[in-house]
Amino acid sequence: MISSSRVRLIFFEQSIGCDACAPTRRAIERLAASEEGVTVETWNLVLDKEKAAEFAVDRAPATIVAAQGRERIRYYGAPLGHELSTLVDAIRMTSTGETGLSDQSRARLKALTSPVRIQVFFTPTCVYCPRMIALANQLAVESPLVSAVAIDATAYPDLVRRYRVNGVPKTVINESVEITGVASEEDLVNALC
Repeated sequence: MISSSRVRLIFFEQSIGCDACAPTRRAIERLAASEEGVTVETWNLVLDKEKAAEFAVDRAPATIVAAQGRERIRYYGAPLGHELSTLVDAIRMTSTGETGLSDQSRARLKALTSPVRIQVFFTPTCVYCPRMIALANQLAVESPLVSAVAIDATAYPDLVRRYRVNGVPKTVINESVEITGVASEEDLVNALC
């Protein structure tokens, strides 16, 4: 059992032009069925425009991990393969609020005064990417000012071009700070603060 409180997986799909949507939905539904307190809400990106606007989702598949006012973790693309473990951890952390971050990192995050958006680009076969995604998710659960977005670089060539992703994991913080490769908890917190 993961949860101590209910966690919603808010999933956006579309019927046309999204080969990854159906397998991702099935995997998320299986995950939710195996964990007490985890539910899935499925929306169509095209047909449910108001819901998509409410959650600021503009592409599919998209998965948002939400509980107790925490809706700061999202995945664009299929969080399968190596990333599935980060999704399970994100559900656990979102449910409990326990991130496992050091006291020093927690203190630095409490000092944040403006929003921080962390985007981590990954590929399904990258063995280093889950560490950066998990770390971004930890920071998002710990601070209400931090949001984490994991983006499958193989699914969104427009974002790969926009952010000049030449290797993964690539982390982009507030559109200005870029880290290629794996960073330590301390280094990522320093980049945020």
